[in-house]
Amino acid sequence: MGRNPVFNPLQYATPQLKTGPPATYTAAQRSLKGYDYGAAGCVLASKLSEDPKISVLVLEAGGDNTNILESKVPLMFPKLFHTEHDWDYYTTEQPGVASRRFYWPRGRMLGGSTSMNAMIYHHASKSDFVEWVVRHGCEGWGYDDLQPYFRAMERFIPNAARPAIDAKHRGDKGHWETGYSWLSEIGDKGFLPACEDVGIPLTADINTPEGTLGATRLQTFIDVKGRRSSFATAYLTPKVRKRPNLTIACSAQVTRLLVDRLSGPVPSIIGVELQTKRGGELFEVHAHREVILSGGATNTPQILLLSGIGPEEELNKHGIPIVKVNESVGKNLKDHLVSTPISCKAKPGTTLDYLGNLLHALPALARWLVLGSGPLTHNAGEAAAFIRSNEHQFPGRSTPKDNTSGSIGPDIEIVGAPMAFIHHGEEPAPPGVNIFTLGCCCLRPQSKGTITLQSKDAFDPPRIDPNYLSDEDNNDLKVLLSGLRVCLRIMRSPALAKYLEPVSSDDNPWSYWWPYSSGDIEQISDEDLTKWLKEKAFTLYHPVGTARMGTSPATSVVDTQCRVHGVGRLRALDASVFPEQISGHPTAPIGAMAYKLSEMIRADENGRVMANL
Repeated sequence: MGRNPVFNPLQYATPQLKTGPPATYTAAQRSLKGYDYGAAGCVLASKLSEDPKISVLVLEAGGDNTNILESKVPLMFPKLFHTEHDWDYYTTEQPGVASRRFYWPRGRMLGGSTSMNAMIYHHASKSDFVEWVVRHGCEGWGYDDLQPYFRAMERFIPNAARPAIDAKHRGDKGHWETGYSWLSEIGDKGFLPACEDVGIPLTADINTPEGTLGATRLQTFIDVKGRRSSFATAYLTPKVRKRPNLTIACSAQVTRLLVDRLSGPVPSIIGVELQTKRGGELFEVHAHREVILSGGATNTPQILLLSGIGPEEELNKHGIPIVKVNESVGKNLKDHLVSTPISCKAKPGTTLDYLGNLLHALPALARWLVLGSGPLTHNAGEAAAFIRSNEHQFPGRSTPKDNTSGSIGPDIEIVGAPMAFIHHGEEPAPPGVNIFTLGCCCLRPQSKGTITLQSKDAFDPPRIDPNYLSDEDNNDLKVLLSGLRVCLRIMRSPALAKYLEPVSSDDNPWSYWWPYSSGDIEQISDEDLTKWLKEKAFTLYHPVGTARMGTSPATSVVDTQCRVHGVGRLRALDASVFPEQISGHPTAPIGAMAYKLSEMIRADENGRVMANL
């Protein structure tokens, strides 16, 4: 049989039994061929299939990433929103944020969200992972445990025009290309010095054990040819796809896990059920050894719930037969909420807003196609400042409580972007206006949300309730207000102000974008800032914790081997297993965890893994 890069899932599946959900399976059924799945699943599939004795299948609900131009060109990632390559999720109405429903983009293609996110390469703070071990008992998942895998994954590409990086902290032999992408003058000569003006020191490399604090040019996962380096492009290369023991199946949506409840003392997962479309024929794929879920913080708990693993009340509500009660499935959801972006009116020619005009964008696209360079290699968020809110005082304003993971851990990230980014980039700048955006993110939220089911139909989106700004003492809001005031000071600093144009308070439509661009910023009330924040805040796309790791089945979903408590032959690895939200961007930690888990699995005493789904 010839090998193709991506396969029709029906070639590797058998028709579902028509007698209803089976409680157990015959030996013949359990011996069917089996396989791996998901964004972190790209790393797992690649590393596991290095062993020719291990047979691996990648099941992807979406399509192949290789022919999607918008996934290759870094700055075109917002063009993927609301398309077939996006799960296009929305939250429930959020009472704490003006009862708004938030758009949650999630990648629906090989590579998952690494194929459509903003490509920021960040380890987060060492103290975040120390907290995982000390507070949550996740031995083996501290920063020192993960650091070798950060380095093993990374191929850092030095750039003479960017800060000097101490090579001992960077990997140079991995498959995942990292480095510095295109940087605007206003970001380099305006934003970063402005951060220094307000007391935020510059730091060359935030991906070291010394911590994240400071203002920095953001490192990215964009390769030397100016293309996105996702988990799919890095770990499912053409050479890897040709491995005879690796099979990739797209357009294969998992509808539930297949459970054997009679062959042992605990229920055991022996495969998955899948469909290619809503209402289509059901098929099943079997696993000889294990199933590993890598569906992300939304889809992993959804699949567990659909399979009868989760809170008893939720399963009974939807008439789903209970396989294993676990009250933590879908709970402990934490996301990074960004306050309203401060849109600074910049001088002509200083930002990238001109690329919103197709005629003006064509030369940049031609440059990217021919040379792999230019402004389209930009990743939107080009520079950032990581700070601790309680170190920035504002007379007459309350100081937020310290919820950081330690003395080197931040609770605020301020991102600078040389373009308008309202409503996820969907709303362009006013005609002829150039915008530099400042966005403030609450990195250590105390508000917790849930992922539950709308119905037991796998094609219905899960019910997503992040429960933003719901913590008892309103500290999340206090943190964001503090961050907004730091942003206002940055906006007024001489370094950035020289790139900006004055705006009158009644300059429409500008006043809709940021009504506080003029006047005395110290006189803006918390009430006014809060109202504006709640009307314009958005997600930074970092949901975690819905299948959290821990030692106790009473408070967690997976153990420190990523095995689902009380269920045999089932693991999960993606952002859902984070025991606590980290103070940064999660892509690199997810990849390092997947790499580490692949070694843990291969070191298992039985030595063979036949499926990762």
